[in-house]
Amino acid sequence: MYRNIMVPVDGSPFSREAVLHGLRLASQSGAILRLVRVGTSATITGGSDGFAVENQRLREIHTAELSELYSIAAECRAHSTVNVTASLQYGPVVDTLIGYARRQNVDLIVMRSHGRKGFARAWFGSVADALIRESGIPVLVVKAPSVATAIESGFVFNRILVPLDGSLLAEQSIAPAVSLARINGATITLLKVVTPSKQRLKGELESSIGPAPAGEVANAQRYLETCLGPEQERSVRVTRRVIVAEDIAGTILGAADTMEADLVAIATRGRGAIARATSGSVADRVVRESPVSTMVIHPVLLDADFRPAVIKNIAALSA
Repeated sequence: MYRNIMVPVDGSPFSREAVLHGLRLASQSGAILRLVRVGTSATITGGSDGFAVENQRLREIHTAELSELYSIAAECRAHSTVNVTASLQYGPVVDTLIGYARRQNVDLIVMRSHGRKGFARAWFGSVADALIRESGIPVLVVKAPSVATAIESGFVFNRILVPLDGSLLAEQSIAPAVSLARINGATITLLKVVTPSKQRLKGELESSIGPAPAGEVANAQRYLETCLGPEQERSVRVTRRVIVAEDIAGTILGAADTMEADLVAIATRGRGAIARATSGSVADRVVRESPVSTMVIHPVLLDADFRPAVIKNIAALSA
């Protein structure tokens, strides 16, 4: 289960919505909710008079930022029994958030998709993308539910889709997904997409679900049966699905729509922006185009000191 949930707050209504998600998850898992805001940094120009004016202006800004952060924390405490902390940090946004998350042993970061376009969207995307690639911590990017979903169940995740490709990396998304499923009483669907075969061996049987060898589809089904441990299998409801299709990302998005998923949990190799622009990324496309919330994990091991913490945090999610 989660022990420390971090929600970056930037003063927008979008971050307040992320706070609601974080508060609910913290309440149901017994975690500490850590609200953190990166304060406005100084840009001093001119002489001593300019310095004095700018210094006064920054003090006013910092007081307002701290007041708003403490107000949100007070609201959370007033409506729950969750242990809520609030911290105003300073420095480059991404480095500051990652540094804080590491110091506080954060095991889930919750952010709200701004749904913006152009430069504003690129800025938010760069922050979320950097947290995914560099923190080694699952990042839950929440999106506003549809009207029907909100009326029916609010912010609860009832159906979680976990795409797998047979790699150990992809399987890193299982433990965080199981943790969320336990909190919400959700059903997990494990999905493996088998790409159509270009050529079939003579006498090789075709599967009944599409133009792929029957043996390959059977292997995919057996693989999905082995992905959860016995304790995980007992603690959540699980379904499994194999689909034959060429477009892996599109198939994942289509499956999420068909099963009316509330969340897609997916692991990513976290390639840089240039590599993604030239060759694409299944996880990146799913996060960008998914109409529902996504939880993304990129278990990077940045240095020897951080390595045990990453492994420990990922393993602890199933505990």
